[in-house]
Amino acid sequence: MPPIRLLFALLITAVSVLNVTRSVRQSLTIDEAMTFLSFSSKPLGEMFVYYDANNHVLFTLLSRASFLALGDAEWAIRLPAVVAGVAFLVLLARVLVRLLGENGMAVAAWVAVGSNPLLLDHLVAGRGYGLALALWMGALWVLLDGGEAGGWGRWAGAGVLLGLALAANLNLLYAGVATGLTYALLRGRRGAQAALVMAGATLLTAAPILYPALRHATRDNFYYGAESWSHCVDQFVWLAMMPVHGDWNLGAMLAGQTRLLPWLVGAVALSGPLLWRRRQALLVALPVVLALGLTEAAHRWAGVRYPLGRTALPLFVLTLLAMAALATVPRVRYGVVVVFVLLTGSHLAASRWSYFGEWPGDGESRELARVAAGQEGPMCATWTLLPALEYYRLRYRLPAPEMVLNERGPGCVWFFAARADRQWPEENGFVAVAAGAQSKVKVYRNPGL
Repeated sequence: MPPIRLLFALLITAVSVLNVTRSVRQSLTIDEAMTFLSFSSKPLGEMFVYYDANNHVLFTLLSRASFLALGDAEWAIRLPAVVAGVAFLVLLARVLVRLLGENGMAVAAWVAVGSNPLLLDHLVAGRGYGLALALWMGALWVLLDGGEAGGWGRWAGAGVLLGLALAANLNLLYAGVATGLTYALLRGRRGAQAALVMAGATLLTAAPILYPALRHATRDNFYYGAESWSHCVDQFVWLAMMPVHGDWNLGAMLAGQTRLLPWLVGAVALSGPLLWRRRQALLVALPVVLALGLTEAAHRWAGVRYPLGRTALPLFVLTLLAMAALATVPRVRYGVVVVFVLLTGSHLAASRWSYFGEWPGDGESRELARVAAGQEGPMCATWTLLPALEYYRLRYRLPAPEMVLNERGPGCVWFFAARADRQWPEENGFVAVAAGAQSKVKVYRNPGL
């Protein structure tokens, strides 16, 4: 096996083993528990009674199948995401090798993407983000690998993959449309045919999966996102491009990184004309520009929110793929390497393997929930902790007969408090009996009951 292929195999194996380990060991989070309790654990007839943006329909169906076949353990609920995570890592390597060749530059680009903590979280967590990214990367690979030999079969195959990606997560709409549109533009006279075939295959694939759920959707169901580009960019830099946490001065770091981002974007834009005769590089680089345009158009004309946090993951991958495309130009190659090294260092400095960055309060829900096995009585909690605790109450058949959904009440025997919600139990005489070292969640018991 050539050295670069062996290196990729080792890297993919190492990250995949890490992801599998995390899927087994980490507690279920609020979003995962909401998906499981509200959708994937329900009978098919009840799964589509209403819609919520938390329901990533294709993932929900696959997670339900995994739950029915393998049980309700965390790893079983997350299994479709973990398998998709492996596929994403493999397909990303294939795309980069096709673009850059079997060399160190392809490895550097892969590591810069694959080391991102937010991305790694969503190649494990029981949500549809990783599945959608893997399917979209598969469509890009199909189009990129065909070169000038594209035909109806290839176009339809890419369209099917894009349709499945959309069914797994609606946030892939901009990236998927941008990828298909870029390919069509580069096909010249056959571009219109390619666009029609891909669009038809996408709709015919996605519609039957999404329609049963989306027929109940309203505008209010799409509630997550940023209201302005400034908020979007701040979170994009902080969570995705160059994440920071821990003891760093977040304000100073974020300000510096936010100032750096326009220079990076400007460098990419100015270097764009250098790719004009490089069709494969354009197919990889141009979608980020089109996706940004589609995002702005959707916000202006339909009031759709800008990407925020995890919903910006497609934008993150698009951005780094565009940088990789620029590495095909000898005059800018070494500058791109420097950027990849900086990003990798930032990602590794912010890495965390025991909890998910967007849900740190759920990092020890499994262990803390078992405290309530010691005495029967209603379990109450800060609202952000309720879904995961309800999952563990049911899974471990705790003697607590219910979770109190109004968060607190005089009849509560147990109260699980997030860091900012300890005043009520302490003022009402509850006694702290356990605490999470990482999450800072405290478990209180009512001594009077």
